[in-house]
Amino acid sequence: MNVSDLALSEDQRDCLQELVNVAMGQAGDSLARLLEVFVNLSVPRIQVVSNDELPKALAGLLGHKNLVSAVRQGFHSQLEHIDVRGEAIVVFGDTSFKELAELLSYEDAIDANAEKELLLDVTNVISAACLTGIGEQLEIDMGFSAPSLLGQQIPIERLVDSKHGWQQALLVEINYSVDNRAFMCHLMMMMPDIAIQALKTRIDEILEDF
Repeated sequence: MNVSDLALSEDQRDCLQELVNVAMGQAGDSLARLLEVFVNLSVPRIQVVSNDELPKALAGLLGHKNLVSAVRQGFHSQLEHIDVRGEAIVVFGDTSFKELAELLSYEDAIDANAEKELLLDVTNVISAACLTGIGEQLEIDMGFSAPSLLGQQIPIERLVDSKHGWQQALLVEINYSVDNRAFMCHLMMMMPDIAIQALKTRIDEILEDF
């Protein structure tokens, strides 16, 4: 099955974008409560890409960042009788550690362990809220693993394991920022080709209810 076979129709894309908007808004609210600041959200960007195109697509979404830090959180559910598994990845820029430490009134020295702790805590708040929100709207039980560090200060191309076995992936991206702060992070969700068709079917069912 190629990318064109898995492409979303305009109605399907609009519906998915609205689902993601609601879920990521919930995640943004959770982040705002944690940091005690107002959090801005971008419009979700959604695309279906091939395995070969995925690193380039990620680089395009993240902009011209040389090195990033990232945390992944796997998720799984049953969708249209298919075992759906995917990944949520939260990507942080260079200034995130200092900004997070200040916002959270972190008093300890910001060494590698402290940086890891900050990244894991924030990722858990954002991705768990987002995945739960999407699951609720799709009316499915969404399970997810504990967040794990992909790397600190690594090239963007290392965010994706080329051996994951996916031929195509549904890539959803949104970024969170804070007024008058350099802090910004990107939440990306990736689902493999086997899950995309099931998701499209579920979206069609939602559209039929309107």
